[in-house]
Amino acid sequence: MKNDIKMKTRTSLIGSIITIAITILGLVIGIVPSAYADSPCLHGMRIIGDDSIYLSHMGLFKSSCHNYQGIFEVAFTGANNPQQKYLDIQKSDPNKNEFTLRPQDDFILPELGSGKIKSFQADLFEGQYERSLTQPEVIAKDVTVTVKRVLHFRVFDPSATLSPNIEYLLFGTSKEQYVAHKLTRPNDFDQILSVKTLLPLTDAELAKAVSIVFPNRPTKTESEMFALALKSNDPLKPAIQVNGKGANQTLEVGSQYFKETCDYEKDPPAPQACPKSKINR
Repeated sequence: MKNDIKMKTRTSLIGSIITIAITILGLVIGIVPSAYADSPCLHGMRIIGDDSIYLSHMGLFKSSCHNYQGIFEVAFTGANNPQQKYLDIQKSDPNKNEFTLRPQDDFILPELGSGKIKSFQADLFEGQYERSLTQPEVIAKDVTVTVKRVLHFRVFDPSATLSPNIEYLLFGTSKEQYVAHKLTRPNDFDQILSVKTLLPLTDAELAKAVSIVFPNRPTKTESEMFALALKSNDPLKPAIQVNGKGANQTLEVGSQYFKETCDYEKDPPAPQACPKSKINR
């Protein structure tokens, strides 16, 4: 009898250990167990690009649905060539650089990040579609968005600390490059700018977004991080290190597509409540 009890206890313990091991393995290789799986949500995206089209997920730190930074290369297809329509409008006025996308249906964002979801339907806007202050206007409706590459996809770490030096993500190709601020923790900012003088990286090296660290721009405090953010057509050409190592190179940036602070505050306001002074500042 005692042997039977010992055997059952041992079997139960082994089963628990196996369950824990499978869960940890799943997290390590990027498979989220069903008990922790995200629910379908509406995932707004910002649109970037002068030749190719890129999307940047509009994230939120304190959200089980939106606590991700994601950058994707996509293509737009549909009636009246929506991709060319976006490119024409984007190039017509350099002062109007904020464009957004609203999916027509909810979906699970990690499935887009993993490649399980390869396309979805969406409407395109000039301006931030959630904010009347940006005077959003519809560019195209019922557009098929096809994902060509997942360039960066990462869940926010609730225990993250400030990076020792300000850090951006470089993405694009050997002929067209952009930088996005790497998001870490609440009281942060999302920002994307074009790169004016391209860095000497191959398309293979840019198959995924590349970390660029600014060795001369330390960020010990949040106020330092905001003060050291890149500026549109910044004449300073700051020193950078690709992947935080190697010889210093200089970065020359061009136009800013957007800079978002409201959504990344510790207690972000509703989209319509974000004051004009904080929109794309």
